[in-house]
Amino acid sequence: MRHRMPKYANALLSGIVLLPALLFFTVFSEPVRANETWTGRSIMDEVFKRHEMFPYVFEEQTIIMTDSAENRDVRKARRFSRVEKDGTVKYLLVFDNPSEVRGVALLAIRHHTGRIESIIYLPAFGKKLKSNIGKSRGTNFLGTDFALEDLAAEVLSDFRYVREADQKINKINHFVVEAFPQDKEVERVTGYGLRRHFIRQDNFFIIRTDYYDRRGRFFKSQTSHDLKRVDGDMWRASMILMENHRDRHNTLIKIDRRVFSQDYVPAEMFTCNWLLENRHIQNTERSLFQAQAASGSSGENE
Repeated sequence: MRHRMPKYANALLSGIVLLPALLFFTVFSEPVRANETWTGRSIMDEVFKRHEMFPYVFEEQTIIMTDSAENRDVRKARRFSRVEKDGTVKYLLVFDNPSEVRGVALLAIRHHTGRIESIIYLPAFGKKLKSNIGKSRGTNFLGTDFALEDLAAEVLSDFRYVREADQKINKINHFVVEAFPQDKEVERVTGYGLRRHFIRQDNFFIIRTDYYDRRGRFFKSQTSHDLKRVDGDMWRASMILMENHRDRHNTLIKIDRRVFSQDYVPAEMFTCNWLLENRHIQNTERSLFQAQAASGSSGENE
């Protein structure tokens, strides 16, 4: 049964737009105005305006990492996201397989003020949490080609957006917008000197992002694939590919299952205690979800 998602006020996520690695979806509705009237910032504002994020999402993911010799490492993970009424965005990524990464978790919280907290839990090292608060988020996460920064949210006010010449890709017109950090601190924390977004002009969906390091050297790109209608005019990518051209390594995230339901992302899940008590481990979570299903929880979109 499809769950009809309500419209949420733009104030809920004012100033925040999520990147394709985690939550890209977009509205295919209003035609764009004359192209020459769009600036880099107004294009990004429109991306945000059409970006209506459902506040409670659960996903089951397959993560496939491939190296230059075509060796593959496959992992299974679950991803939970929750948006609070004050605009705080919370994420929890939990690895279930293979056994060597079972129970490893990333908890990230972007407060409504823009401050980010990120915590990694590694069960093999005991009941300890590794905090990344205030440190660079540009380091790759657990061998994937996604940095912590790629798994967080983008605050529009942190960047200066410049529109470049439009491009036609696969017969579709795209805006090209370059995102520059507003200051050296933002550059240091994100680890990027420039990101170049390719945005479909018909729906303002960011279909590709190219990443440049702090010296201005291109080294990786992220693309979204297999777009599917989620609800009404809302769409999401079912596969996200991050390619590290420098290391000749790539990571594909495939969304196997997606559920829109508050029952699947209770507030207590996004806490240190939840992790330290190992309540995020698969068997515990499965029992929780089975109990919810028995009580009549719905909202799957597969």
